[in-house]
Amino acid sequence: MEFDLEITIDRPVAEVFAYVADVRNVPEWQESAVSAEWIDEGRSFRERRNFMGRTAELQLEVTALEPEQRFDVRAVKAPVKFEIHHSFEPVDAGTRVRVRGNAALSGKLRFAAGMAKRQAERQFRADFERLKARLERRDEESPSDRPPRLAEE
Repeated sequence: MEFDLEITIDRPVAEVFAYVADVRNVPEWQESAVSAEWIDEGRSFRERRNFMGRTAELQLEVTALEPEQRFDVRAVKAPVKFEIHHSFEPVDAGTRVRVRGNAALSGKLRFAAGMAKRQAERQFRADFERLKARLERRDEESPSDRPPRLAEE
């Protein structure tokens, strides 16, 4: 099963890359992620994710880490073996992020490959839209940072 997606985020490449490549941020923008932590920073990490009502622990390794250009990972211990490739490139005042993923489905999942692919693509698109929204609003003022309005008399 393979999929590709592309999104443009109105933030500098350095900022987008740093946020995506720091796996501790994953639960902030990926819906199924419960937690993520480095085992060996820049080399391997573990995640806990909710899948179809169950929690699974995954162990992943970083297969490419090129600052501001590329961040690739592959699952080494997971219910489904997969690889995710991220590339980053400057465009206008922002960053184009391209994501390519592939997963090796086996057993019962192979029979549901079409449905699994559509669901995975929807989830990835939603996650990357969440990433875009999160990074693009970083400079916005929080309502709690604004002084209270006084009622007009």
